[in-house]
Amino acid sequence: MNELAPSRYSRAVRLLHWTTLALLIVVYATAELRGFAPRGSGLRAQVMQWHMFLGVLVLLLVLPRIGARLARPAPAILPPPARLLALAAKATHLLLYAFLVLQPLLGLITAQSGERAVVIPLLQWPLPLLFGPDHDLHEISEDLHVGLGKIFYAVIGLHAVAALWHHFVVRDNTLRRML
Repeated sequence: MNELAPSRYSRAVRLLHWTTLALLIVVYATAELRGFAPRGSGLRAQVMQWHMFLGVLVLLLVLPRIGARLARPAPAILPPPARLLALAAKATHLLLYAFLVLQPLLGLITAQSGERAVVIPLLQWPLPLLFGPDHDLHEISEDLHVGLGKIFYAVIGLHAVAALWHHFVVRDNTLRRML
């Protein structure tokens, strides 16, 4: 290995990774907790506004994250994993990036096509409308958004378990590259 090659991801990639994780925890929590507020209540509407706004923040963070990730190659995993394992890791990461782009977009389409404004909660500033009212689009995007959200519980869990497996069982530097 080149002695000058980095042993960790860039500071920007690491910061964006952990910030995205924190946002995803809150995004998923708001989606799950909204059910505790009565339908039509102000509390439920506020929880959903936070869910939508933070989802948009995830989308805004993933774009520079992808750029920063493409700007520098990933640090090498030492010892190198088997080829099949490396391919599985690449596929999982591709799924994660697709999720981080698609889920917020589907959420935005769902909200706006269902005639719900997405606002910055503390300022009450609405985001620009990109999609007009469209009942069919709303129903399709909502089904996809909810379905993919459930699927990605598993993908996110797989990602976390794999990182811990690499760290505690394989004892390679996979997790340390992101710390």
